[in-house]
Amino acid sequence: MAMPVAMSNALLIHATGLGALALNVVALVCTCERSLRLRSGVAGMAWALNNFLLGANVAAALSVLSASRTATAAVTLGARRPRAIAFCAFAALTLAVGVVTWGGWASLLMVAASLISTYAVFHLTGRSLRWVTLAVSALWMFNAWSTGSWEQMAGNVISAAASLYGACRVARPATAVVLEPAAAR
Repeated sequence: MAMPVAMSNALLIHATGLGALALNVVALVCTCERSLRLRSGVAGMAWALNNFLLGANVAAALSVLSASRTATAAVTLGARRPRAIAFCAFAALTLAVGVVTWGGWASLLMVAASLISTYAVFHLTGRSLRWVTLAVSALWMFNAWSTGSWEQMAGNVISAAASLYGACRVARPATAVVLEPAAAR
């Protein structure tokens, strides 16, 4: 007996959402900066497919851009000039995607989240990157709510929790102790 098209589409939507959610959590609990970015890129492609299937075109386009951005950030990790160039290029692309796919003021939240993420993956590491990911999850929650995607809602909540957990697992940056000479006191 053939499965109705609507049921198979709903199953595919749920499957891509759950897959993206699992990939996202695995990425966010990583302590390795490169691994976090590469795994987030793969999760971004799964979220893009999920958003496309939901009919959320702005979110789908920004998710593809996000996946490309995080993979590029992983490759340029530690290379100052290429990272700066890539950051500028992805910020411009994010704005262009926002303009081309504009769907009202709600699009502004997704574009803002994408711009903040762009800055974070190219310029932040460790705990600060994970704290910003927490804030970005809050902005993406609007898209999840507006499309009625429980996987994305769960994804944002679980991503926020994984970001908190990851921030706790990442080693604190060493604080430099500056000793002043006695004459300077």
